Amino acid sequence: MERDGWISLARWVRRRPDVEPGGQAFAYRGAVLPLMLVFTGVSALEIVALDLIVPWGSLTWLRIAVAAVGVWGLTFALGMLAGVTVHPHVVGEDGLRLRSGRAVDVVVPWTAIERARAARRTRDGAAVQVEGEVLHLPMASQTTAEITLREPVEVDLPRQGRVAVRAVHFHADDAAGLVTTLRLRSTAA
Repeated sequence: MERDGWISLARWVRRRPDVEPGGQAFAYRGAVLPLMLVFTGVSALEIVALDLIVPWGSLTWLRIAVAAVGVWGLTFALGMLAGVTVHPHVVGEDGLRLRSGRAVDVVVPWTAIERARAARRTRDGAAVQVEGEVLHLPMASQTTAEITLREPVEVDLPRQGRVAVRAVHFHADDAAGLVTTLRLRSTAA
């Protein structure tokens, strides 16, 4: 996760989102962005606050250690924010590419997509869930779009390996726009 954060930060600094040429990006960070910004802001304030609290003198080593941990925490928070920013869902030539940071990267080919619709649902638990033959990729415990597949498609998921799914429920900030794009592209494909 930390390595993914560094890679995402590098892409973010270079302004290079992971979107193939001709692909149309759809963000999914809106549901978690306020919380991530607060977490990042608190991490930055923590560095200053702890520097003021820990006295100088014989505890200089402690100030340095606390500052190093604080900078690491801030970098980690920025890496998570960068991950959901530079790795959006993408409607491209090969189909729909669904993501959750760098950890999840699932490509659903055009030929496999039977139906797409916007539908808001809530989910509890992990960011990647498989229930029966349905893959759930919620953000802030919600999904806003669903695709139904013509036949099972095998996807490679972290900690779960290869799993066959017949539907994917996922979050997109502009679910209606993504579904419209999917419908237009799938009829043209």
